[in-house]
Amino acid sequence: MAKTVDAATMRQINKGYVTEIIYNQGPLSRMEISQVTGLNKATVSSLVDELIAEQFVQEIGLGASNGGRKPVMLKINASAGFCIGVDVQITHMKTILADLSGGIVYQHMRPIAAIHGLLSQYELEELLVEEIQRAIQQAPPSCHGILGAGIALPGIVNYRTGSVFYLPNIEIRDWNLTDSLSKSFSFPVFVDNDGNCGAWSIYRERHQQNLVFVNVGIGIGTGIVVNGHLYRGQDGIAGEFGHTSIAAMGAVCACGNYGCWEQYASEQALLRYLREVEEIPASLELSPNLVSLAVDKAATSPGYQRAFRTLGQYLGIGIANIVNSLNPGLVVIGGTMAQAAPLFLPEVQYVVGHRAMASNKQVCLTVANEDAIVLGAAQLPISNTLLHSPLAES
Repeated sequence: MAKTVDAATMRQINKGYVTEIIYNQGPLSRMEISQVTGLNKATVSSLVDELIAEQFVQEIGLGASNGGRKPVMLKINASAGFCIGVDVQITHMKTILADLSGGIVYQHMRPIAAIHGLLSQYELEELLVEEIQRAIQQAPPSCHGILGAGIALPGIVNYRTGSVFYLPNIEIRDWNLTDSLSKSFSFPVFVDNDGNCGAWSIYRERHQQNLVFVNVGIGIGTGIVVNGHLYRGQDGIAGEFGHTSIAAMGAVCACGNYGCWEQYASEQALLRYLREVEEIPASLELSPNLVSLAVDKAATSPGYQRAFRTLGQYLGIGIANIVNSLNPGLVVIGGTMAQAAPLFLPEVQYVVGHRAMASNKQVCLTVANEDAIVLGAAQLPISNTLLHSPLAES
């Protein structure tokens, strides 16, 4: 049976839609918003006036005209409030405070050191609380304060409930993170997979309707955008290409499978390739600076250069599998490995060019901004509060 929607709920849906259009496509005039949304001009004007009164939207002057009066242009008021984004990786945690346009006003990188080997959920929760509180203290005055916090996690999570199903390289399972954190803060906290956060950040930056974001760090995760929407799959766990097998009885993965892609094209793999060149100090094996130090060493070491080329070959094999499966227009490589792109990207391009089929050979391959994931995390509160309205979820 179809749901009935009362006038107040429909207005909230339309308000969220108008806000989203301005957020993603602004500056826009009221007429342009009406044309994009299909809402009549009177409804658009009423909703825009409400958003201006709430200080979420501002008028920024006159736009171009084809004759007649010049339109008043509108955009999101970046300083109306702030969002916190946290990118949790195996070796480090990056936290930012961003305004509503994605401008970073504060950031902090913190190495992660567990008390007994792998990080426990209690240690992780404590670190998150500390880092979010630190970011709160850096927030400039604003009319809406902190809208919320978004956390990008390297594993399988339920973004609707805020539950962690499994973080493979940390060994944390079955934990409702947002329930735990909500006790410490007065604003909402949202979680998502780091690949999804990176993919959505890239989509907002480049407006490519079909793209794949490949997050390469200790492991490999991906985020998929199809026709301008994140593709999550039946249970919200799509994109675990890092755990697809590229060697039937290959190296054992933390997930329990054999021959997973991330065992051949991640930081773990790079360590193995580097060990074939020279002994690697134990202190560097779980260092957030491993890739940057290896890049520096590669400037004078043919062995290190060869290690990055080997990694690039395997990274290319996995990406070729992805483009043959999904036919994206853009593949973006992010994560800690992105800083080494000049050393491995030519190999990736070569392998994809030879293994991809038909037009997939021409897929655009590029590298993400280092803040892509954490910016995507900071957009979670905006998407779920400012842009979200009842019944509007697809």
